[in-house]
Amino acid sequence: MSKLSQSSKSGWINLIPIAMGLVAFVTVVGLGILNPRNVSWLLADFDMTLEYLGWAFYRYGPWTFPIGLNPNFGLDISSSIIHSNSMPLFAMVFKPFSALLGEPFQFWGIWILLCFVLQAWMAWLLMGLITKELWIKILATGLLLFSPPMFSQIGFHNSTIGHFPILAALYLILRPNQNKRVLWWSILLPCTLMIHPYTFAMLVALWLADLLDKLIIQKKLSIFQVLLEMACAFATTLLLAMQAGYFMNVSPGETGFGMYRMNLLALFDPSGFDARNWSFLFSLPWVRGNNNYEGFVYLGLGLILVLAISLPMMAKYREKLSKFLLDHVFIFLCLICLTLFALSNNIGIGPWTFTIPLTPKLFSIASILRASARMFWPVFYVIAIAGIYFLIRGYSRKIAITVLAIGLVIQVLDTSGAWLEIKNKINHPGAQPVSSLSDPFWADAAKHYNKVVRVPVWNEQAIWEKFAYYAAKYQLGTNSVFMGRVDQQKIERSNQKIKEMLAQAKFDPNTLYIVEDNYVPQFAKAMKPQVDLLARFNEINVFAPGWKSCQNCLKVNEVSQINPVISNDRLTRIGERIDLSRFGKYSRVYLGGGWSVPENWGVWSLNKKASLTLPLPASVPKKLVIDTQAFIGGAQSSQDVEIWINGAPQTKVTLNKRFGNEIEVPLPAAVLNSERLKVDFVFPTAVSPKTLGIGIDERPLAIGLEAVRYE
Repeated sequence: MSKLSQSSKSGWINLIPIAMGLVAFVTVVGLGILNPRNVSWLLADFDMTLEYLGWAFYRYGPWTFPIGLNPNFGLDISSSIIHSNSMPLFAMVFKPFSALLGEPFQFWGIWILLCFVLQAWMAWLLMGLITKELWIKILATGLLLFSPPMFSQIGFHNSTIGHFPILAALYLILRPNQNKRVLWWSILLPCTLMIHPYTFAMLVALWLADLLDKLIIQKKLSIFQVLLEMACAFATTLLLAMQAGYFMNVSPGETGFGMYRMNLLALFDPSGFDARNWSFLFSLPWVRGNNNYEGFVYLGLGLILVLAISLPMMAKYREKLSKFLLDHVFIFLCLICLTLFALSNNIGIGPWTFTIPLTPKLFSIASILRASARMFWPVFYVIAIAGIYFLIRGYSRKIAITVLAIGLVIQVLDTSGAWLEIKNKINHPGAQPVSSLSDPFWADAAKHYNKVVRVPVWNEQAIWEKFAYYAAKYQLGTNSVFMGRVDQQKIERSNQKIKEMLAQAKFDPNTLYIVEDNYVPQFAKAMKPQVDLLARFNEINVFAPGWKSCQNCLKVNEVSQINPVISNDRLTRIGERIDLSRFGKYSRVYLGGGWSVPENWGVWSLNKKASLTLPLPASVPKKLVIDTQAFIGGAQSSQDVEIWINGAPQTKVTLNKRFGNEIEVPLPAAVLNSERLKVDFVFPTAVSPKTLGIGIDERPLAIGLEAVRYE
C-alpha cells in the first residue's frame, strides 16, 4: 500500500471519534438546541437562565476594560461575565458580532455539541496510547463518551458539561512524546479558565503535579524548562483572567463547603438530580438521602462491569502498576488530594456522616470551591481509564472486545432512562419566567425607561430572572440579578443610595422601580401623586417616576393604582393570580411546611399535611380559589383533600383529574377578622410514586399547587 493511501486511510479513521461525538449528541440531546433562536430551554431552569441572561446583557453592553465586565447586569452591584457563568470563551468571541447575530441568540447548543465531539476526540487520543486495535479504541472511546457525570450537567450547568479539558490534561500527562508541552499547556490552561473556574482548578492541580513528576521523578525536564513552562502558562492565564474580570472585588465564598460534597459510595450510586435514577436495575435510596446532586459521579453499570473484570489483572500486573505509580508519585498524591477535597470535612459513607471541624478561616478558604464534589471528576476518568487499560492488557483481543462491547451496550441502555429524561426536558421546556408579565404596562414602560431597579437590593432576589429577562428583552440595565459571587459592600452602598433617594424624594427619571411590599409606604410618602405612578401589575408593585405627566405613556386605570392609605400587608387584589411556582413572587413567603421546592409550574405537597399563610386583600373576598394538579396514576384514581382556614374545617373535595382542578373554598365572615389566612391542607390519600410502582420516589404526594386567587 502506498504512503498516500495509508495516509488517506489514517485520515478517515480519525473522523471516527468526530462521528461518534455527533451521533451521541443527536441521541442524548437532539438537534433542537442548535437553533440559536431557541432560548426557551435555557429559560426553563435556574442555572441555565443565569448563564444565558449573563450573555444577553453582555452582548449589548458597552465595551469596557477589562473586556469581561458586564455593567448592565447588576448596575450598582455588577461584576463580570465570570460570575454569571456565561463562559467568556464564547461570550467574548461572539460579542463583536452581536449586531449580526440577531435576537435572541444563544451559543450553548453549539457549545454542548462541541463538548460531545471533543470528549470523543480526547478519549480517542487517550485510547491510542493504550492500543492500536480499531474496534477496541472505538468501544473504549464510547465508554468514556457515555459519562454519567458529564451527561448529568446537561440542562443544569451547561458550562461544566465540558469534561474534555480533563481528558486533554490526562493525555498531555501520559503521552510519551512531551514536545511542545509549553505550547499546549499554555493554551489548555487559559482556555479552561475561560470555560469554568472549577475545571481550571482541577487542571492546575494536575499540571503542577505533572511538572513535579517530570522534574523530580522522571527527570524529563530541567529546572529551567519547568520555570519557562510555568512563566508562559501563568502569563497567558493571568492575561485572560484579567480581561475576563476574575479579579473583581467579590466575596470569595463564605459558605457551602461540606454541603456540596461527594459520598464515599458515589461511584456506585445512580441517584441523580431531581430524584432521577441513572440505572434501571438498582438504586441506593439509603445513599441518596445523604448524597448531594453535585456529588454525582456514578460510573455506570458498563464501566463497573469493565472494572470488575479488570480487577484480577490489576492484581496480576501489580508490579507494573507499582512502577507506574512510582513514576507518577505527585499525580497520585494529587488525585488523593482531589478525592479528599471532594469528600469535604463532612465525610459521607452511605447513610452516615462524620464531620471534621474546620476553623472559620479554613472553612471560608475551602468555600471558594464550595461545590467540592466536582473536584473528583479527574479521579473518575483515571479510574475508568485504568479499568479499560488492564482489561486490554490482561485479556485476549477477543475477550477485550467482547467485554467492552457488552459494557458499552449496558452503559448506554442502563443510563438511557435518565438522559432521555434530560433530552425530553430541554426539548420540551415548561413555563418561562416572562410568562406572567402579561399586562400591557410592561411593554410600554420599556419605551420610556432604560433601567429596572429592584428595591431593596440583594443578590438572588425572588423571581430575579423574571425582571432580568424583561430587561434583557428590551436592552435595559437591571439590578435584578443572581451571581455566584458578589461584593457585599456594593449591595450595602446601593441600598444606602436608595434610602437617601427616598429621604430626599429625588428619583431617577430614567429608572422603573420594582418595589417590595414593605417599601411601598415609603414610596407612597415620597412620591408626587399628580406626576408619579405607584401601581400593581401581575402581583408586582411598580413605581414609575413622571409617568402621569408623560403624554405618550399608557393610561393606567385607578383599579391598578395603589392607594397610599392601604396597609402594605393588604396589597393583594381580588382576582389577582398568586403564582406559587418558582416564578411566583410569593412562593417562598406564603408556603409553609409540607411542600417541596417550587418548580416551573408550581409545587408538590410532600406529606399528609401542608399549609399556606396568605394576606387578605384590601376588599372583602367571598371565596378562595385554588388551582391544582392531583397526583393520580397506577392504582391511584383520585385524591382526597381537606381544607381548614384559621383552624376551622371549611371544605372536603375529591380530585379525579390529573390536571385542571379548581378547589373553591368559601370564606365566611368568621375567618376574615384577621389580616391573614392560615390555610391547612390534609391529604388522607397521599401516596408515593414508589408505592404505586411508577418511580423510586418515596415521598407521599397528593396535589401539585399552582396558584390561588381571591374572588
